[in-house]
Amino acid sequence: MEELLRPHDFKICLNMAAIVLGVITLIIHSSEEDYYGRQRRIFGMLIFYVLFANIVGGLHNLWIASDWAKTLISYNFNCFLAVLEKAFMYLISLVSMCYLMTLFRIEVDKWWKAVIIFIPSTCSIISTFSALFTRNVFYFDAKGDMHFTSYFSGAVNISTAIYLAFAAYLIYRFYKTVSSEKAIVLITYYAMMAAGIPLKIFFCSYAAFEFSTSLALLLCVYTFQNPSEFIERTSGTGTRNALNFAVYTNLLQKKRFTVFGINIDRLPEIIGSESVEASSNLLGQMATYLKRIYPDASLFYPEEGMFILLLEDINPEDEVIAGLAEQIRRRFKDPWSLKDDDIRFTESPFAIGFPDEVGDMEKYTEVRDEMKKMLIRQNREVLRVSDLNLKYAEHDKKIDGIVRRAVENGLLEVYYQPIYSPLTGKFDTCEALVRLRDHQFGFISPAIFIPIAERNGTVLGIDRFVLSSVCEMLAATNVLDLGIKYVEVNLSVVDCIQTNLADSVLSTLKKYRIGTDKINFEITETWEKEITSAVDDNVKKLTKAGIAFSMDDFGSGYSNVSRIATVPVNLFKLDKSIVQAAFESEVSYMVMLNMIKLIKSLGKEIVAEGVETGEQAKQLIRLGCDHIQGFFYARPMPEAQFIEFLQEHNFS
Repeated sequence: MEELLRPHDFKICLNMAAIVLGVITLIIHSSEEDYYGRQRRIFGMLIFYVLFANIVGGLHNLWIASDWAKTLISYNFNCFLAVLEKAFMYLISLVSMCYLMTLFRIEVDKWWKAVIIFIPSTCSIISTFSALFTRNVFYFDAKGDMHFTSYFSGAVNISTAIYLAFAAYLIYRFYKTVSSEKAIVLITYYAMMAAGIPLKIFFCSYAAFEFSTSLALLLCVYTFQNPSEFIERTSGTGTRNALNFAVYTNLLQKKRFTVFGINIDRLPEIIGSESVEASSNLLGQMATYLKRIYPDASLFYPEEGMFILLLEDINPEDEVIAGLAEQIRRRFKDPWSLKDDDIRFTESPFAIGFPDEVGDMEKYTEVRDEMKKMLIRQNREVLRVSDLNLKYAEHDKKIDGIVRRAVENGLLEVYYQPIYSPLTGKFDTCEALVRLRDHQFGFISPAIFIPIAERNGTVLGIDRFVLSSVCEMLAATNVLDLGIKYVEVNLSVVDCIQTNLADSVLSTLKKYRIGTDKINFEITETWEKEITSAVDDNVKKLTKAGIAFSMDDFGSGYSNVSRIATVPVNLFKLDKSIVQAAFESEVSYMVMLNMIKLIKSLGKEIVAEGVETGEQAKQLIRLGCDHIQGFFYARPMPEAQFIEFLQEHNFS
């Protein structure tokens, strides 16, 4: 090993270090999911070429430094290894530029463009191999060391210089598409390559260049080839970041393409209540099917419940879009397998065309958000940009900002609507209802801001605020002495599927020293068999702690009548639409009557909502409704007015 201590043989050390880095990079690259396609293949080629150049370069340097290496490798073969190393370095310059083009999704669509790209490296490689027969570029001395000729040594590096100049142009043009971390990696990679040119000429050595390139490749494998950022683990498809990157780079290049999406109803709730293995299996089935029906498309899973196919050179109105939608619709008529169960979903397709319909990322975000709202209401035809009324998008965006400010700045208020009990002739319960009054826009109806809050997640903060306000009211006033037995509080589906819901609720009750029997949570009836796992866990924990539940808006949604007997609620609230319709047609009246009979036969209590006249109240009481709620008795009112109402009506 004494050869390694001589200055010349630090080249060998650099080669060995570069080989170690190359092997590590290759192992990491090979262990990643096969998602990137052409980008992944070119990156793999780049790793191989750099590793191979390091191996042959190391053998050449070892031959020069070691006498025993000369006994194994002939002089001519040593010269061939040196030439091969140099040729591969020029090939690395070409492949590095091709890799950069794949990062920015740049395709060579003309044969003459491909020829132009290959000419510089081809000329350099041919000139390099000619050195085996001429002394035009470099020559080997008797010791096997390489010496460049003075008049042509720089010209052979022209290909690297050309590719570096083109790489600098691409980075300058597309740097906005990548994070600052990735931009630094790219600049570092090509800066190291640029520094290698003078090193090669003046020191007649590629070792430093090969080492720096290997190090830069290792940085690349942790950034541009990083699965955690670009691959969604459970489905094996592209992430939101990968989709945004693809859309942005295609827009910069003014390519024509279509984002074709499939929104799958109830999928987030179902996979959210299952194990990672079961969720991955279900998403994998769907991803495999979508890849099979259009292999040329890039597939993404940017958010829960939504797959995206990016179709290049396709318009939203092309027949291929309608054909894809029809294939997917037929497939979704059949069940999907989740563990031992068969589950059916409904799907809603949509298509966004670039750049004709959408020309920038801001517009894309606006259109996508507006489509998500409409997809909730339709699942038949392909939803297109032309179907949207985008003037409402600005309105919803404004409401979204108002809701966020209201939650953050404490601008919400809780109103209470008394509920009448025919049995006692008093108002012994009430429902807590949130109200929002903006300084600029005035009162905003819950029917407007609650759906928006559910979509953006702020409903969680609203629910926490309402529960805390109710507990504070119960602790600070004498409403319990005024006849109130418990307060009904609404829980959104978003809150119900939170794993920490039970602990959060019990912690709030403990903080205000409120008994669990003083709260009744209302959950909506969009509570089907396939989505009950997470909700059921929360309901069981809270029920065990002593909190009661009621089913809100009963009759307006998806209830399976056979489940009424099994759901853990003691109180059903007839939706006001059912109540109002019952007094407008005989058929609707019979529907309501049979609902009441069914619920009462199971020993459950009933609250009739939306009662507006004395006649309605009489009929509903006669039919057996246990509680009556509506404007006929009282409208929702602020806390102080609510207490006055109880004092006046419960003790008159």
